[in-house]
Amino acid sequence: MRLSLIFLFVKPIFIEYHIFLLLKMNYDYLVMDNSRKILADHKVSVTNPRIVVLEALLEIKSPITIDDLLAQLKNKVAKSTLYRVLNDLKDINILHEFSTPDSQTVVELILEDHSHHHHLFCSDCGEIIDVEMATEFENRLLKEIKRIEKKFNFVIEDHRLELFGKCTDLCVNCK
Repeated sequence: MRLSLIFLFVKPIFIEYHIFLLLKMNYDYLVMDNSRKILADHKVSVTNPRIVVLEALLEIKSPITIDDLLAQLKNKVAKSTLYRVLNDLKDINILHEFSTPDSQTVVELILEDHSHHHHLFCSDCGEIIDVEMATEFENRLLKEIKRIEKKFNFVIEDHRLELFGKCTDLCVNCK
C-alpha cells in the first residue's frame, strides 16, 4: 500500500522532469542545428567554437559586451578563440559590433529577421535596449544621408543613432 502511494506521488514528478529534459534537449538541438545551418548557409566551416559562440548569441537575442559574453560562455572557448570567432561572424555580415559610451565593445547578432534599429544606453545600469525608429524618421534620415553624400562626394555605408540616458525607477537593473 505504501509503495503504491509513493509511486502515485513520485510518478507525476518523474514524468514532468523527463518531459522537461526532452523539451530542453529538443530546444538545445534546434539551437545547435540552427547554428550549423547559419554557418553552412554562409559557406563557413562548421567548427565547435563557432557553434558554441553562435548558440550563445542566438540564445541571448540582444546586444552583449564581449566580457559578458565570455562570462556567459563559462570557459567553453578561450578569449582569443572568442575574438577569432567574432571576427569570422563579422566577416560574413551576421554580427554587428559597436561601442558603449564607456568604450566597451558590444556585439549583436544580425540575421534576416532582425530589422534595422538603434540603441538606448542607460548610464546607470549599463543596459542596452534595441529601438526601432518611426519609418517617417528613417526615411527623412536617409534623405539627409543622400544629401550629405552628394555634398561631400562621399559614400556612406552605414549609420547609427545612439541615445544616452537613464532608465526610470521601474528598471529592475537600476534598483
